[in-house]
Amino acid sequence: MKDKTTILTIVTYGIILSAVSILLNDIREFNFSQFEEFQNWAKTADKNEHWFTSKNAIKWSFYAISAGLFFWRAYLLYGFTYFISILNEIEKGQYFSAKNSSYFKKIGNIFIYYTINVFVLRLLLALIKKSSFNFLQEFRSEFTFLIPCALAFFILAELFERAKNAEEENELTI
Repeated sequence: MKDKTTILTIVTYGIILSAVSILLNDIREFNFSQFEEFQNWAKTADKNEHWFTSKNAIKWSFYAISAGLFFWRAYLLYGFTYFISILNEIEKGQYFSAKNSSYFKKIGNIFIYYTINVFVLRLLLALIKKSSFNFLQEFRSEFTFLIPCALAFFILAELFERAKNAEEENELTI
């Protein structure tokens, strides 16, 4: 069993490292030169124009929402690091530990938070007309995958808790 968990750990590290490199590349390709324009945006703003509809506010909100999307992608990657913790517990022989149950709950929570927040941010991007947002298209892509996965992790957490309780009861009867 130790060989299989070692292989799974190596594969998990490979997936996490490749996802981190993709995220870092996306951040590198993002146009950070926009930030220099925003530093002096008060000087270029039209005082008669309403702040929420001004061109500078729309540019700033696009920039802030894009930064938020990068944050949530990094947070999702953080959730995947819990798989390594689960594999470490299994390698120790503690299959139904309370830690594994809490790790599954944390992964489920991260998937749910990611899905909700990215959905809201993409909706906001569509409102400022910097993105094409199609409700059905979004749910056909990553959201249809993450929501059932999150629910599956909550179910696994409950199963691991019940298995741990059953294991403790069996030890008491012997």
